[in-house]
Amino acid sequence: MAGDKHLAKIASKDPLMKPIARGRLKVKNRIFSSGHALSHAENGRPTKTTFLYQAEKAKGGIGLSFIGGSGTIAVDTSPVFDQLIIDKKIVPFFDKISSFYHKHDATVMTQITHLGRRTNSNVGEWTPIIAPSAIRETLHRGFPRSMDKEDIERIVKAFAQAASFCKEGGLDGLEVIASGHLIDQFWSPLTNKRNDEFGGSLDNRMRFGRMVFDEMRSKVGEDFALGIRMTMTEHDHEKAGLSEEDNLEISLKLKNDGVLDFLNLVSGRIDTLPRLSSYMPGLAAPLSPFLTQAGRFKKEIDLPILHATRINDLATARYAIKEGLVDMVGMTRGHISDPYIVNKIINNKEHRIRTCVGATYCSNYGYCVQNPATAREKSLSHTIQKNIKIKKIIIVGGGPAGLEAARVSAERGHDVHLYEAASKLGGQLNYASKINWRRELGGVIDWLINECEILGVHFHLNFMVENIDIMDKNPDVVILATGGMPNTNLIHGDAEVLSTWDALSGKKLEGSVFIHDETGKNVSLAAADYLSDNGSEVMLNTPDATIGMEAMRMEISPFMKRFYDKGVNMQVDHEVIEVCKDKNRIKVHLRNAHTGKITQRIVDHFILEAGTLPNDSLFYELNSMALNKGIIDLDSMVKGKAQPIFEGEGFHLYRVGDAVSSRDVHCAILDSLRICKEI
Repeated sequence: MAGDKHLAKIASKDPLMKPIARGRLKVKNRIFSSGHALSHAENGRPTKTTFLYQAEKAKGGIGLSFIGGSGTIAVDTSPVFDQLIIDKKIVPFFDKISSFYHKHDATVMTQITHLGRRTNSNVGEWTPIIAPSAIRETLHRGFPRSMDKEDIERIVKAFAQAASFCKEGGLDGLEVIASGHLIDQFWSPLTNKRNDEFGGSLDNRMRFGRMVFDEMRSKVGEDFALGIRMTMTEHDHEKAGLSEEDNLEISLKLKNDGVLDFLNLVSGRIDTLPRLSSYMPGLAAPLSPFLTQAGRFKKEIDLPILHATRINDLATARYAIKEGLVDMVGMTRGHISDPYIVNKIINNKEHRIRTCVGATYCSNYGYCVQNPATAREKSLSHTIQKNIKIKKIIIVGGGPAGLEAARVSAERGHDVHLYEAASKLGGQLNYASKINWRRELGGVIDWLINECEILGVHFHLNFMVENIDIMDKNPDVVILATGGMPNTNLIHGDAEVLSTWDALSGKKLEGSVFIHDETGKNVSLAAADYLSDNGSEVMLNTPDATIGMEAMRMEISPFMKRFYDKGVNMQVDHEVIEVCKDKNRIKVHLRNAHTGKITQRIVDHFILEAGTLPNDSLFYELNSMALNKGIIDLDSMVKGKAQPIFEGEGFHLYRVGDAVSSRDVHCAILDSLRICKEI
């Protein structure tokens, strides 16, 4: 009872904590996680990770979560991203997850679809793909055939059958994703060129979708919520697609049909990478870019309005509810970063919420750039348990790996001292967040520092640690997070070779700059962007087949747009043979990877990005003195188990992050969490 009174008091003051009960939509608060393909499924089937990843949100207090994203309902809609298959076999999983959610007083639904042209024939069961008309989608590159009447009837029944499985599994409802998928492909004049009763007028183009909802409602009855996730406008340059007015009319017609319980609104198209990058925006986009547009729909449509696009902060979320722009706020990537958002609100710990920084790492890899426990719940917990015995822990290095090691060790209750040679914490992330539109990346460091300060970590800046300093402090554990230095040793020749660190540190490079990218990651792109913003003439070269081959997928388009606008020259398929002095300039010798043809380019500065080499001299000075010789038991580490303990007087030594090898921020933080959570 005391807990109920506490929640009621919070709900009376905080618009995000007010329950909603409109028709079949009943949720304990106004925060939801939208459907997204981060299912960690295997061949379309849920795994233990699927369950644990979703269960964490219920434990964290979320109001509503859509399990999975774009769950497929027929054999000719093969999964092309991490989707669940919605058939009879999924019912036990739905029953398990819905029971768990209901025990936590949370609402749970799923998202289903037929992808239409948004797939490929060379995946899944390798069936022909279908669409309203035989128009290819650029992004997934399949060639659909135009649907027959028999296809339409079959798929309508498949939607209804899938809906019945969702209800049988105990879910509270479902939504059909229309935007860019089959139903929307019927709606849009860009993808529907039919001349029968399913093409032409808007009512004709809506016919298929209405048949789907009518059949689903007849199958699931009146006590099961049905919604639709649809776009508010297609943002079409040719003005031939669905406008905001068109989608308002579609929404009103569906509402008046009496088949919908809620609208979940997005904005844009998803049939090319640039359009998808705007539909699911990352660092390059402003926060909550479509919230005002969603508010216009809410004024016109008397249905609960859900909306989720880059609403990362609670101030914006509260504003959206308080001002009546939407009825529920989606913080999907926010919950990937921190599944305990609601519980932290309730317990007056908002300042400890790990806010999503919009890095879109989750879109690339299915994991969070800053929270490695997400989707690894089988071996890593989101909460750190206290240790009975307090140990003295020395950490060398104040980048992401060192800060995470300090945070986790302090959560364990240990006496933690972190030493950093520079005057500022953050390591390489200070370079990564140098560009204005990528400054949010600094939030990774801000959160870690804040947590360390709350937990009582002792920081020692401007301190170059030597082995004698460590030995004098008589530590129990030493963790080396000393990072790495740019690897500029790969290039032959007598010319000066600079690094991307030189570029991003603010060093003035006048004239022409040649950047050679050996990694394909974001670093070279960021350097090219930064230098071109500051007046340099930039050539970005790679031996890879494309620019940014391993960069964050959702950042490729923003980078490329800026490069085209600013006149950055780009060249692929070219290896660098050597760089030589040419009077007061530099001659770059290049070889075409396909033809072997040799060419030269004269520039003022040459920059190489080839990752880092470990700063490991201190490690090799200490490892012979350590009880464990600095050896990490990898089998124990990857299983989330404690490292072996060696008896005797002395210390255990570990190294993490780039002090081991050149990797990314996520890997550095993951190292530290795995090692330190059992110390």
